[in-house]
Amino acid sequence: MQKRFIRSVCALSLCGAASAFASTIAPLPIPLTADYWNTHGNATFTTKEAFPQGMLQVTSESEEGFAALKNQHFDNGTIEFDIKPVGEEMPGIRFRQKDGDNAEMLYIRVGPDCPASQDCLQYVPIIKGRVLWDVYPQYQASAPFRENEWNHLRLVISGKRMNVYVNGRAEPSLRVAHLEGEASSGTIALEGTAYYANLTLAPGVTAGLDPTPMVDPAAHDRRYLTRWEGSDPVSMSSTDHLGLTDIPSSGVTWSPVVPDDGGLINLSRYHAPTPKRSPPQVIWLRTTVQSDRERVRHVAIGWLREIWVFANSKPVFSGKNLYNVKGGRKPPDGRLSLQNDGFDLPLHKGTNDIVVAIDGNTPDMSGRYGWGFIMRMDRAAGLKEK
Repeated sequence: MQKRFIRSVCALSLCGAASAFASTIAPLPIPLTADYWNTHGNATFTTKEAFPQGMLQVTSESEEGFAALKNQHFDNGTIEFDIKPVGEEMPGIRFRQKDGDNAEMLYIRVGPDCPASQDCLQYVPIIKGRVLWDVYPQYQASAPFRENEWNHLRLVISGKRMNVYVNGRAEPSLRVAHLEGEASSGTIALEGTAYYANLTLAPGVTAGLDPTPMVDPAAHDRRYLTRWEGSDPVSMSSTDHLGLTDIPSSGVTWSPVVPDDGGLINLSRYHAPTPKRSPPQVIWLRTTVQSDRERVRHVAIGWLREIWVFANSKPVFSGKNLYNVKGGRKPPDGRLSLQNDGFDLPLHKGTNDIVVAIDGNTPDMSGRYGWGFIMRMDRAAGLKEK
């Protein structure tokens, strides 16, 4: 009994020392009862004979409900639980959650075609209150998930990587090669319309999963434009006629923007969402490309949600990637990707000034989701970004 108590306390604190002995610790059951959780919205606990550790039910009758584990500091290890979705909702789990605005998240787009749908499972980081489901299309996958039935999920989390197993399959349905969240530890939360049961944690048990992220594919690829400086957000009454007369010429403080892996200029890391119905916010960015002669380069571009590109004070591209507007989604399905579009970039011999404006709170998305862009030229020979 004393050993069981010690293990339970360890599960609730998950201090670093627990990881050192993880290989000898069995999965620790976490009670799904009100004493252990903070709840919000329609989240209630019940006890049934089939679930001696309790069961959580979250409904969507009013505001979105969730339950966050109290006094929790989970970093690496294995999380397992059973989930029975209700209807075609998007329930899931957060981990390493520091507050409501920063966490890692896995959720399920429940539907009858989940075993074949490429977005049945989706990993998303939550950064500064922005849910970046639309920034990482590479981190979604089909899964043998059953609609309106109990399903078992196992998350193996190690450093910057995660593998997700569904219903006892030996191979992961989803592999995340780089967890993008900004916290290394935090609490665990269950959210979305579903029943949850049989939650266990095994701190430090990572099944040999390499904790280091995959190598950045853009780190030594000079085709990517990554040396940008950005302005503070600028509120505008409308972006319908944004153009040359709006480009900042003076009085602007420019700050370096550090790119994420893959050449992603992820403005979501810098700016929290704006309130609903706020005027559009635009950020201006600039970089310089040195060319050894006059030439034209084709540029693949991915972005969210509206963007304008100028080269040497001339407009060269503008586009919209609007998820909730009929016909407004760029492939792949309105997510940020170099598949979104492309344009020809004329360059002079010598120094070329490239300026970008990007709108982060278009009406269809209310400023709560991804904000950023990627640019990659077809060739880098004879060019140097300064």
